[in-house]
Amino acid sequence: MTDQGHDELQPTGVADIDREHALELRVVREVQAALLEGNREKALLLLARLEDVTNAHFLTEQLLMRLHAYAGYEQHEQEHDVLIRELQALSQQLSSGAPVDARLAVHQLEHWLLSHMATEDHVLGEFIRQSPAHTP
Repeated sequence: MTDQGHDELQPTGVADIDREHALELRVVREVQAALLEGNREKALLLLARLEDVTNAHFLTEQLLMRLHAYAGYEQHEQEHDVLIRELQALSQQLSSGAPVDARLAVHQLEHWLLSHMATEDHVLGEFIRQSPAHTP
């Protein structure tokens, strides 16, 4: 994944993916708000929700990649694994009571998501839209 400084949601043109991306980003911003309020308990609940939403979204993408025989499947799946590990690490850090730079933690998470969506997911969306198996 390249870092191009993306700071807003870039649509892929695949409705299911775009809806799920919007939900993921909304939950990330809810986590950010909870952390900025100093509400770790709420942030932990929201991080668990984000992990669930993200896992479900990754399943959607992985099914679409298989359906459309996407050559970049393995690399894309590895990127997904990185994000899940980062979510789990942040949850563990919050659970342990360790000091957390809330702004930095959520900024990095949001930046990762937006960059992934604007690069890897954009390429995937373009591939799916051009696939003969795609139905808009």
